Amino acid sequence: MNWDEVGHLNRALELKDGLFNNFVRDSFYPPLFSCFTTVSFYLFGPSLFSARLISAVFSILSLWVVFELAHTMYDGKVALLSAVLLAVMPGYFWLSRLALLEVMLVFFFMLSLFLFFRWFISRKSWLLVLSGLALGLGFLTKYQVIAVVPVMVAVMLILGRGQLKRLLSRFTLFIVAALAVIVPWLIIAYHVLASYVFTQWMYALQMGNPERSLYSIRFPTPIFYLIEITWPYVDVHPISLLLYIVGLTGLGLFVWRRKREDKFIVVWFICVYVFFTLISNREWRYVLTLFPALAISASALILFAFDKLHSTWMHSVKLDRKKAAKVAAGSLIIFVSVSVAFSVNDIYYNVKQTDINIEIAQATNYALARDASNQSIMLLCPFNYFSQDMVNFYVTRSGNSQIHTYQYPALPVDTYTPNFNITEFIGLCKRDNVKFVFAYEYGGTVPYFNTTMSLVDVFTQIYDSKNFTEITPEATFGVNPRRILVLNFTG
Repeated sequence: MNWDEVGHLNRALELKDGLFNNFVRDSFYPPLFSCFTTVSFYLFGPSLFSARLISAVFSILSLWVVFELAHTMYDGKVALLSAVLLAVMPGYFWLSRLALLEVMLVFFFMLSLFLFFRWFISRKSWLLVLSGLALGLGFLTKYQVIAVVPVMVAVMLILGRGQLKRLLSRFTLFIVAALAVIVPWLIIAYHVLASYVFTQWMYALQMGNPERSLYSIRFPTPIFYLIEITWPYVDVHPISLLLYIVGLTGLGLFVWRRKREDKFIVVWFICVYVFFTLISNREWRYVLTLFPALAISASALILFAFDKLHSTWMHSVKLDRKKAAKVAAGSLIIFVSVSVAFSVNDIYYNVKQTDINIEIAQATNYALARDASNQSIMLLCPFNYFSQDMVNFYVTRSGNSQIHTYQYPALPVDTYTPNFNITEFIGLCKRDNVKFVFAYEYGGTVPYFNTTMSLVDVFTQIYDSKNFTEITPEATFGVNPRRILVLNFTG
């Protein structure tokens, strides 16, 4: 598991164990994902697999909604290709494998937008009510789902001219339905947290997160996401470049063609893009709801071009023109196949890169089996795949709620500059009644973020202090270079 996942696993355990006040107190995340994870825990047992299963299921459901939306707008071929292209986008695939909120958010965002579009073309009020309920459930998944509202308003303003007053009056049904789902959670959270809850929600909406400000200004603001969603790092491509180019070109086709459905997709893309660009904290995951729009635009462009070429070679009277159209159609098929293969290769690289096994469960079970007085566990130099909350998950899962977990430094060493002070560390171990210290090896020589310090330097100070036992084979878990080393604090 990684740093962002474990919070959802621990919240689901709190809900499963009946710790409702603790669960509501952490309103940074809405409750729905944790509720589904709790159900999965009941069915399959508390585990990382059980939590990630929720994202996998909602990933498939999201592909289905994208298929239905594209089928309603265009035809079955565009719908099928749209679902396939979204499925092979590396960022979408990667998030479908993690216990995070984004894929469930995409499902409710898309479901609300799909039902809204069906209402817009049919004027059946019950579809608008269902769209509002979907938005409400999306809000209980991740607060950023409100980005769908500007899309809907813009669609009514641009595509509903002449009927705007009637459309807006009916839109109150959407608002009432959404509030019917949202308000009970707001009342519960406010009852527990009072005025603090508003601060939590604003932070959750990423209206200002100074910890990530440097990340958010890596690219110029207006074009940040144009770069971010295809190339946030040297070797990471949430959308592979070739498919990304096709998707953006497809949006250009929509602007030129100006059909009602085309305008809908363009408005969707622009509104979501602007919404998250205006928020100070930025990351490609926040605009995952743009990925289906790009998948649909790419599919529409590919099939539009193929149909034009097919029509040319079927109906042209000139032999050379027929041959040119066939060659062009074959080239298009090859290009699309290469683009998909390139995207699948990015997925493979990403999965292989993150195929990491760290035996936190084994190390925790070792400590629990040897603790006789409810002493604490201290995690040394936490990072993305190794944190106090991960140890706490396995402690809680074992049914032991008396053993406390801590970490030093408080922030991850792969993100922030660590400040290791052996005197301070020993003082914390004494204060917190620590018996076990967990350290992660990672080769022993890898420097911590923005410093020259590595685990070797840390262990040198630990051994020199004479307050800790030395490493033993029976207290070492995992395979080099990814081992957890368990020491006893004797000071």
